[in-house]
Amino acid sequence: MFAKGMSSMQLSRSARWSITRAASAKEPQTEVAEEEDLWQYAERDQWYAARFAADDQPDWVAGSFLRYKQLTPTIREVVVGVEISRERIPLRNAYKHVGQRACVRINSGTEQEVPVSSPPFPQSLLREVLLTVRGDLYAEETKTARELTSVTAELSLFVSSEEYPDIYKLSAEDTLEIGPFKGSGLDLRGSLLGIFQHPTVVIFAQGSGIATAKALLLASSDVCGLNLRMRTGEKRLYYRARTQAALTYAEEYEAWEEATGVKVVTATRDSFADMFDDDDTLEYEPASTAAILLTGGDEESEEDLLELCKEAEINCIVRQSVEGALTEYLAKGKGA
Repeated sequence: MFAKGMSSMQLSRSARWSITRAASAKEPQTEVAEEEDLWQYAERDQWYAARFAADDQPDWVAGSFLRYKQLTPTIREVVVGVEISRERIPLRNAYKHVGQRACVRINSGTEQEVPVSSPPFPQSLLREVLLTVRGDLYAEETKTARELTSVTAELSLFVSSEEYPDIYKLSAEDTLEIGPFKGSGLDLRGSLLGIFQHPTVVIFAQGSGIATAKALLLASSDVCGLNLRMRTGEKRLYYRARTQAALTYAEEYEAWEEATGVKVVTATRDSFADMFDDDDTLEYEPASTAAILLTGGDEESEEDLLELCKEAEINCIVRQSVEGALTEYLAKGKGA
């Protein structure tokens, strides 16, 4: 309290300091009130929710035509360049499993699902990007904003002139877009991955199934490959086509066998049962043998192969028509 009639000019220095201190003491209270108001901000919890890398990136990205290889008079393997950086491609959209199909748009046309003949990309191509995504730093490096890293790789598409005419005729003048890969691929998880449990593997392929077979043979172990070279039993790829001219990749069979130990057996007239029965060099124990059926969507051929496996007492069977379980990706943080 101050004396009645005392002017502000007459206040002592200590009194003026007390008033100033009291005024400043009110400021933190205002800040606290404002901070409390922030908690009422709509969806504020999402500020702290964990998110996957590249979650905010577009689903469709530009690709580039590189070259093509004529496999038969009506079938080409079209090789395109695609973005695979984990900073730019969300994991849910990436090519992760053998048997997935590529989504392609040519010249802003309709979306097409195309068989892929190259394996999923090995993790070695993404090492630097994955370190960046984790936020790891090198010695003496400071954490500063930087541009997203781009990593491109080659993707091989197995296309026929009848089913995919625009992709079959793709050239550098065309615009190419690659979208999220479809499906969950072959169901290779489980006992089949046990190289000692199933040392013998027989693969049956026809039609576009040979593209999946090639991807499977070339897949590395870090992308759910079968480690075929390490399996001590017999390994066969029985490949059937309508005519000799329709057989694809003939010049690569020797390299496949050298790399994986898988011997390729081809036929144009025989059934899969005939090919299997006539193979006198195959020695197998049913309990330790796995069969992979890649019929390119031919349901009748798949049923025949299931009957063949039943007669051969082979119980570990992977079918192209039965895909693996879909991966469930986290959308939001706790409480979503």
